[in-house]
Amino acid sequence: MPIKTILLHLANDGHPTARIAVAADLSRRFSAFVEALYVASPVSMPAAVTGRGASYAYIAEATVIAHEKAEQAEKEVRAALKDCLHSWSVVEGDHVHLLAQRAAFADLAIVSQARVDGMDDVVLLNVPERLPLETSCPTLVLPYEHDTSLPLGQNILIAWKNTREANRAVRNALPFLQTAGKVTLLAPQDEPGVDDLVASLQRHGVTLERARNVPVAGDVGETILGCARDTGADLLVMGAYGHSRLREMVLGGATRSVLENLHLPVLLSH
Repeated sequence: MPIKTILLHLANDGHPTARIAVAADLSRRFSAFVEALYVASPVSMPAAVTGRGASYAYIAEATVIAHEKAEQAEKEVRAALKDCLHSWSVVEGDHVHLLAQRAAFADLAIVSQARVDGMDDVVLLNVPERLPLETSCPTLVLPYEHDTSLPLGQNILIAWKNTREANRAVRNALPFLQTAGKVTLLAPQDEPGVDDLVASLQRHGVTLERARNVPVAGDVGETILGCARDTGADLLVMGAYGHSRLREMVLGGATRSVLENLHLPVLLSH
């Protein structure tokens, strides 16, 4: 499916510029409409805040501050997307719930990696971890300190095994794969279906290079990110593994490892 609607997540999280720049670039590349959704509710909670009353007070204060900063964020969005079709809205509530509602009508959602370094005193809401598990829309997760001067989608690494999640990720990534200069496939040795995947992508005009010496044991997430560095990849495509039960999110080990140590954008599908 072509990318014609991009859902852009914005918040008072200190790092919206990269997301806005990437959304603008992809909007021009794919002639896509950008829905900028600014969620004024806080994206994190200080660990020291305890008790229902204290939590409510913190949320109320953080929400007021976010609304005050929304005007500046809107100016930045309008300037970056001045030659693109787009919309702007400010909402309050659970970030993932609100994004999942809108993602049902989008072809791509853009979020940022949750910042983990130096944040021991903060409880994060884990938007990039939760969103791919709650919507069929592919989620593009940018590293927290993403360098927008670097290309995105010219050298792609596909981390694949023959599962529904991985196959959905490849299908969702087709608009990127078809315009990439290089695509590398990373799969376990003797994984069934590799030849079928290669043939299918070739019919879509995508030629794959095969990564070698892929171990099937150990830290799979570390192996994936190591291969991304070795190949110089600027985009990683992979399935997101896990489930959400009674609002308790459980991630697969490889998904968690990649998201915690991310150094390049990753396109996730569940």
